[in-house]
Amino acid sequence: MPGKFNYEVRHKYPHLIGDDTAVWERFILKFPGKFDTVDYDVKVGSGTDPNFIKGDKSGEYWAMLTKKRIDVVGFKNNSVTIIEVKKRVSLSTLGQILGYKFLYLREHPEIPVVSTLIVCSLIDQDDIDVLERYSVNYLIV
Repeated sequence: MPGKFNYEVRHKYPHLIGDDTAVWERFILKFPGKFDTVDYDVKVGSGTDPNFIKGDKSGEYWAMLTKKRIDVVGFKNNSVTIIEVKKRVSLSTLGQILGYKFLYLREHPEIPVVSTLIVCSLIDQDDIDVLERYSVNYLIV
């Protein structure tokens, strides 16, 4: 199950902007063999139901816009990693990554194991303790 993009520094990354782009590029340069391919801006979940009539394109568009969006999904051999990229980690980052993992596995039950990874440049000890308690991997770049 390869991703659409090679795992490499690019001119632009779908969904990543500002400081997150700089964090992601430092990660790629520091860990060049970590993944073979990646997907960016991976939509999961069903989105908000705007109570639209089936076939109404504006309602379908709204549902698509309100789906959850995983920053990066990395692929290496047969392993899949859900990646959240943040300059500064907070407790809400833990909620995001756990929610994304749940939704991704719900949509891809054929994938037996999905790991999680938070790529960041700033994290405090409390957040490290919480991430480790919930077995969420993180790398500081």
